[in-house]
Amino acid sequence: MKRITHSGGSFVTGNAITAALLEYTTTVADAEHSVTVDITVLEEHGETSVHTILLSQASQFDVADVGGITAEEEARRFPVPEMPQVGIRGTVEEGTGAARTAEDFNHVMDELDAGLGQ
Repeated sequence: MKRITHSGGSFVTGNAITAALLEYTTTVADAEHSVTVDITVLEEHGETSVHTILLSQASQFDVADVGGITAEEEARRFPVPEMPQVGIRGTVEEGTGAARTAEDFNHVMDELDAGLGQ
């Protein structure tokens, strides 16, 4: 279990959620917009609930170990959430121009791989 201090408050959650959140936050830091993520946290009375946190380029965390429950119980009570995609998103183009667009894209990627601009 980990205690995460974030924006002046703190919450306790599972190790796997903490690892995913920290890794994901580095992706958000490179993006130009904020995202929200729903995570399961341990409440003071021992029950769990879902909290929504806002992540942005300015997100900072302090993480500390806390005593807690077995790894099996933690995995059951604190499932790792799906994180929203950040950054460039692809679309599937349909129609007669789709093949040409794919060829153009592949050509540009080949040039980048070959060191264009170096």
